[in-house]
Amino acid sequence: MLGDPRVSACIVLYHTSLSVKDTVHDLMHSTEPVELYVVDNSPKDLTARSILLEAPDAHVLPQKRNLGFGAANNQVLPLLHSHYHLICNPDVTFDETLLHRMVTYLDAHPDIAALTPRVFFPDGREQFLPRHRPTVRYLLGGFLEKLGRPFTTWRAEYTMQNVTLGGPMEVEFATGCFLLIRTNVFYKMQGFDPKYFLYQEDSDLSVKIQRYGKIVYHPDFQIRHNWNRADKRSWRLTWYHIRSTFRFFRKWGLRW
Repeated sequence: MLGDPRVSACIVLYHTSLSVKDTVHDLMHSTEPVELYVVDNSPKDLTARSILLEAPDAHVLPQKRNLGFGAANNQVLPLLHSHYHLICNPDVTFDETLLHRMVTYLDAHPDIAALTPRVFFPDGREQFLPRHRPTVRYLLGGFLEKLGRPFTTWRAEYTMQNVTLGGPMEVEFATGCFLLIRTNVFYKMQGFDPKYFLYQEDSDLSVKIQRYGKIVYHPDFQIRHNWNRADKRSWRLTWYHIRSTFRFFRKWGLRW
C-alpha cells in the first residue's frame, strides 16, 4: 500500500466463520483506503489464510493462545501510524462510502474522540446496543428482561429506546463491534484494559475515551451486525459476563 492511509482497522479472529470474508470485502472496497490488521487468536484455523486471498496486503498477527478480545486488539498498538483506527468485529458489513463519511465527520469535529454507528441485524431489525454507562439495574434489565417489568423498562432505558435519536448526539458508550477512534487517543490510553477477557471491555474503553474527547452516536452512519448474544445461551459465557461486570464496578464505582 502506497503511503500511510488515514484509517487502520483491526479484526480479531477466534474460530471465526468464513463470513468474515464479507467484512474484509467491505473494508477492502471502502472508498477510504484501509490498512488492515488481523489478530488471530486461533492460528490453527485456516480463516486468516482465506482473508489473505481477499486482502493480500493485510497484516496477520497469529497468537499462541486466545488472548481475549481487548488484549488481542492491543497487539496492533506499536504498529499503527494512521489518523483513525477502526475496531471491527468479523461479523459486520457496511457500504463502501461509510468510512469516508465517518472520517470526514471526524475531520470537521476535532472535539470528538470516537464515533459509534447505528446498528442493524442483517434482516433490518435495529440492535439497541447499550449507550448508557452500565449500572446495576441496567445490567439486571439485560439479564432478566424476559421476566417483564421492571426489567424491560430498565433495558429500554439502558439502550436509549426511550430517546429520539434523530441526529448526532454525545453518548456514554461506544460499541466494540464497530468503533472509529482517533489513533492518538487509542494509543494514549494504551488501548483496552487486558484484564477484561471478554465482555465490558468496550464499556471500560468508553469511560477512558471520554477523558480525551466526546463519544458521538451518529444515526446516519449505519452497519449490519450479525450479533447473536451468545451469553444468553451459554452458562460459561454468562459467567464471563458477570465476572467482567464486577471488574468494571470495582474499577469505576458501583451505580444503581
